[in-house]
Amino acid sequence: MSAGLALPAQISRALRPVLRLVGPVLDLPAAGDGRGGSPVVVCPAGPALVRRRVAASCAVYVAWDSRRGCRYVGSVCRQGASAVGDRLAEHYGHPTAGLARQEAWTLLTVLPLADQADMEVVRSAEGWTARLLNPVDGSAHPRVYLAQTPAELVSRPSRQAQFTATVGAERDTA
Repeated sequence: MSAGLALPAQISRALRPVLRLVGPVLDLPAAGDGRGGSPVVVCPAGPALVRRRVAASCAVYVAWDSRRGCRYVGSVCRQGASAVGDRLAEHYGHPTAGLARQEAWTLLTVLPLADQADMEVVRSAEGWTARLLNPVDGSAHPRVYLAQTPAELVSRPSRQAQFTATVGAERDTA
């Protein structure tokens, strides 16, 4: 990943509760990857720019407007490092809402998850992020269970070994 934009203070404050809750399932950056130790990747909300700056196949992403208001929360888990940019291009290509999204979504923050993260973890992280940020656009977010955070999902014995192996293998190849 190349260096992205600095995280605006207003967005940083909004993301604090999200990072506390979903932080344990995020793919923490390796030294020197351009994120300055932050789990958050920040970039202009353009598919080509996102493809160049975000190398994650599984992530929760948040679209922000020019006033730093949360517009949309989504998630993606696909093959390939360009998954987030590809998903953003699909949002912009939507026949009825695409143009409005292109105009309103100016900044994207991406919370990379471990590649091949369990879909239950991805959906839980998206649901909790949406619940905490209350986006203006979109309402079809995954249901959250108050007693079941993303971290608790990966801490289950049967999933912990799979999640840890995935994260470990990813770090070994980085």
